[in-house]
Amino acid sequence: MFWQPVNLTAECPVNSPLTACSSFGFIYLNLLVQLFGDSLDNKIQRRYPSIEPEYDNQEYDFIVVGAGSAGCVVSNRLSENPNWKVLLLEAGSEQPDVTLVPGFSTALLGSNIDWAYTTEPNGKSCLAHPGGRCPWPRGKMMGGSSSINSMSYIRGNRADYDGWASLGNDGWSYKDVLPFFKKSERNVNIEALDPIYHGVEGEQFVSRYPYIDDPSWMLTEAFNQRGLPLTDFNGPRQEGTMQAQAFSLLGERVSTNTAFIQPIRYTRKNLTVKTHSEALRILIDDNKRAYGIVYLQNNNIFTAFARKEVILSAGSLNSPKLLMLSGIGPRDHLESLGIPVIQDLAVGENLHDHVTFNGVIVALPNKTATTVSENEILESVQEYAEMKYKNGPLSGNGPVNSISFIKTDPNLIAPDIQFQVYHVPNWRQFIQDPITAESVPIFPTAFYDAVLPRTMLLTPKSRGVLLLNESDPNGPPLLHANYFSDNSDLIPLLKGVRFLLSLENTKAFRSHGAYFVRELMPACRNYEWGTDEYYICLATSYTSTTYHPVGTCKMGPKWDEKAVLDNELRVYGVAGLRVIDASMMPFIVRGNTNAPTIMIGERGVDFIIKYWNKYNQAYYSYK
Repeated sequence: MFWQPVNLTAECPVNSPLTACSSFGFIYLNLLVQLFGDSLDNKIQRRYPSIEPEYDNQEYDFIVVGAGSAGCVVSNRLSENPNWKVLLLEAGSEQPDVTLVPGFSTALLGSNIDWAYTTEPNGKSCLAHPGGRCPWPRGKMMGGSSSINSMSYIRGNRADYDGWASLGNDGWSYKDVLPFFKKSERNVNIEALDPIYHGVEGEQFVSRYPYIDDPSWMLTEAFNQRGLPLTDFNGPRQEGTMQAQAFSLLGERVSTNTAFIQPIRYTRKNLTVKTHSEALRILIDDNKRAYGIVYLQNNNIFTAFARKEVILSAGSLNSPKLLMLSGIGPRDHLESLGIPVIQDLAVGENLHDHVTFNGVIVALPNKTATTVSENEILESVQEYAEMKYKNGPLSGNGPVNSISFIKTDPNLIAPDIQFQVYHVPNWRQFIQDPITAESVPIFPTAFYDAVLPRTMLLTPKSRGVLLLNESDPNGPPLLHANYFSDNSDLIPLLKGVRFLLSLENTKAFRSHGAYFVRELMPACRNYEWGTDEYYICLATSYTSTTYHPVGTCKMGPKWDEKAVLDNELRVYGVAGLRVIDASMMPFIVRGNTNAPTIMIGERGVDFIIKYWNKYNQAYYSYK
């Protein structure tokens, strides 16, 4: 067993009111470890221990750093060519079986498959969190954050990609990227969707959960009764409401590791996957060409060389970190750390996220709540583990895929607010200690007596920066999220909350007895519930990430002083080096970022394949 859940002893204060912090929390997590703590890939490797020999100074055609949402796609597509030798490096472990259970999605946070980063304080956000620092979970295993996220399949709005193209990024308009969304997609609900917008032959399964509970449908009905049409968020119109599709199949998560790597890992001899292998530095020669990676595996330092390209797909936080450790980044910052500057670029800037906050709670009466006894929770876990075909409460993700998009101004070209709903196992306990509750959300998302609809800002103006840690550049980077540094970001959030509160008057809410809890959150007891001042206090005190950090290796034309990458995701000024992940986004898309990151992987690797195929044709024509 190698999955280690969140440390309740460290996270729970003495005499905490939370059930998660009681002896039952420990019993429950111990059961999860026993039943789901192993990994399919670990089992295979125990049977075939010599599948992936470890040698230093090996040479490959391509080295891909990071087996996350984009890296798995890139590695799959490159290794389709049997003449290309590909190395995929992943800092984390194999993907544990616990990640496959949709109902355990929140139990993964804070565990040993989470980088467990935190933001730096800015005095305007995260004020109720210890030290003014918000947690920023990131997946640290095969599949990356696609193995730890909430699995919602949302692509963003066509205006996002047309906006990227309008900035001078040729090849990134909606018309350009739609084929790459469809290429990887295998949508099993296609009969209810427009095939113009969806694919059915790709590797990445997309479907509705086999189990959607009554409160989730209540939420969709309520938004619909408030005037939002039922819609396919990934079709011609995003504004509306629906139970979103998920990266799942038959009641199990389908990460990019499951979809793109596991089916080929032990059959394509030209693909080498190395876990527990953290990249430390990119090797760059005197001609400013990347030619390899120095990485740490099992406390040993190894070197791998790339004949063609090095590709960073380590994510919006670790890709810029690795670039800066390698001498690519802001000159002043690197020189202050004694790192020789190879290329002066705005790496780490343009950091932003869909800011949201907690504290607006919808309580459910006994007839509507899905709460069960402690014994029934344990029984449901055991039953799911024994099922051949997964169904029942744990095969869904509670109310998480109850998603809606609105415009707070009818003149906007696209939605600026997204609502996504989270479960609250016991809302009375939550109000007593909301910060601890957020840090130990261990119980299944299927069982709850309240929901937490989160109003998410899709078009933030605030920008932050990622910097290397001066005391330990190789350690966790400094994440200056800078939420609400632009105060105007609060305006659409307040408008969104007003829309949200109006749901209480819908037939759906009234018939289910659902109501907004009017007890004040601890950090905002000096304000009156229902006032703008109260919700501003919630936003600045109980600020929360939506797990969508982007932008730290911005794509842009050469004249853009803040651009790190060109439109083919090549690092400016350094040959043989690309960054293919969400860090390339000039500005964030309107929606969850996993599907766009998979598309970025498809679009980026297509540039690589076409370049080298054209190069080879020119070479052989010359000969």
